Amino acid sequence: MVVLGIDVGKSELYACLLQPELKPARQVVANTAEGHTGLQTWLETQGVTAQETSVVMEATGVYWERIALKLHLAGYRVSVVNAAQIKFYAKSTLRRGKTDKMDAELIARYGETMHPACWMPAERDREALRALIHERDAVISLITLEKGRQHALDHREQALELVVQLGRERLALLEQQRATVERAMDACVAESAGLREQVALLSSVPGIGKLTAAIVLAETSHLQDAQDSRQWAAYAGLSPVPRQSGAMVGRCRISKIGNSRLRKAFYLSAVTVSRLKNPMGDYYRRLVAAGKPKKVALIALARKILRTSFAVLRSAKPFELGYQRPQVVS
Repeated sequence: MVVLGIDVGKSELYACLLQPELKPARQVVANTAEGHTGLQTWLETQGVTAQETSVVMEATGVYWERIALKLHLAGYRVSVVNAAQIKFYAKSTLRRGKTDKMDAELIARYGETMHPACWMPAERDREALRALIHERDAVISLITLEKGRQHALDHREQALELVVQLGRERLALLEQQRATVERAMDACVAESAGLREQVALLSSVPGIGKLTAAIVLAETSHLQDAQDSRQWAAYAGLSPVPRQSGAMVGRCRISKIGNSRLRKAFYLSAVTVSRLKNPMGDYYRRLVAAGKPKKVALIALARKILRTSFAVLRSAKPFELGYQRPQVVS
């Protein structure tokens, strides 16, 4: 397999091509539509085909998306990896120095050694929903900031009326934008039969409403082929991290390496469920009664809700409080 490593920058792409028994070939192109076409032309001049080429790149902001999609549509096997994986791989090789050309070769060597999973573009409806959710988060952050400013102005001895008025108008505009984004999210779900069905399934799980269901679907769009809920837990950063060396046994924590939006959504769901009188709420109270700190019990409940959500989507059956797993008869 031929491996192409791409170091993605805002304006340029540094490429390094590794072929068996040949020296690495390098090329620099602009990170534009013309540059992407030029990169494909250069690959053709190197005598490699899309079917035999594995392309590896880092998930650098949003600058990787266009080149990844173009090469994917052209038939290349594209892998998009977390930058932290490349960083620690570089440390394992004791690499000295750092340049864009060196990074491109390092990424190619990583792909040659580690064989990362293939990247697949998200479905359009899920990608649109994800963009709307991120926009809503940005608007809510601005609303929180503006409310804090308003609170400070209300407690000043002398506040300029013009400044107060501008703040109120800005806050009203932000509230209007939040309502607009939320209507667009509802429309996005309503127009997609698949999203509609899955939101309804997830909403049957205690603690998960339509907004949380939308967040879960949007943030796990690339994990649709996951076979185990532990993959979801790892991606959400809810996997336990044991710390033990010899006789020393440290406190076990969650990794927090993953999608913070997904982790926050399940944690807030756990906070809601912990107050309910149902088997999941009882699960939280049993942990607390057994001496577990409340935060630890909430994290365990969040993981339980995550696994339940995964099972609901996998089985395509709504959640049932009295459900019992069938016994396997050997």
